[in-house]
Amino acid sequence: MAPILVFVAFLATAVTEVRAAQCACATGNVNVRSGVGTRYSILGVLRVGRCTSFEGDRRYGWVRVNFKGRNGWISGRYVNIQTCSGSSGTSGSTSSVCPRITSRSEWGASPPRSTSKLNRPVKYAFIHHGASAPCFSQSSCSAMVRRYQNQHMNRNGWSDIGYNFLIGEDGNVYEGRGWDRRGAHTRGYNSVGLGFCFIGNFMKRAPNSAALNTAKALIACGVSMGKIQSNYILRGHRDMGSTDCPGTALYNIIRRWPNY
Repeated sequence: MAPILVFVAFLATAVTEVRAAQCACATGNVNVRSGVGTRYSILGVLRVGRCTSFEGDRRYGWVRVNFKGRNGWISGRYVNIQTCSGSSGTSGSTSSVCPRITSRSEWGASPPRSTSKLNRPVKYAFIHHGASAPCFSQSSCSAMVRRYQNQHMNRNGWSDIGYNFLIGEDGNVYEGRGWDRRGAHTRGYNSVGLGFCFIGNFMKRAPNSAALNTAKALIACGVSMGKIQSNYILRGHRDMGSTDCPGTALYNIIRRWPNY
């Protein structure tokens, strides 16, 4: 009987490993090359929002993938590595791009006083920070998002929380005004862009990798759903006005992201 139990346990482990396969999902249109580095030939292009199988190897900032049945390499700056879902292990799928979004009801939002429709797809993606204490759990991040909303509505006199989405260092996305409603985040550009706010203060330190990867996946998700133009322009809040937002440490990172 013991050998059968061992074999069943082995099968369960194997199934778990298969389900935990990882994919490389493009955060911008990126060349897939035959080797590590730009001197190698281009096998093709992995389009923004598309995923392909990650083969578990990283070298000098590049990741190895299975691109249409061939061994390829992509700069790690332009892909988000995450657990595959459905058929996302094959290039061309977008099913695993979108991260889970914590709904307004889940974080305890107050209802908006009014709403304005946002024309899509938008041209801009704006990065902000809340200039607040950080959060590393869903409960603490939810509390901080409620604090933001209270400040925006009660002190600023806005109809709702200003940002379209917020990202915590717990790796979760929190729904603000969402994909389809005009925000109040970047003066003069609210009708043509979405505001993505990192929860915390990032003047002197950068957000953790969980938050950074989630933000990139969220923007790629917006592109794949037609909410953001494929040739969108990425900017920090300070690019559009006199402000320290999104913090110097974070700003120096997003300037290296695709479409900046």
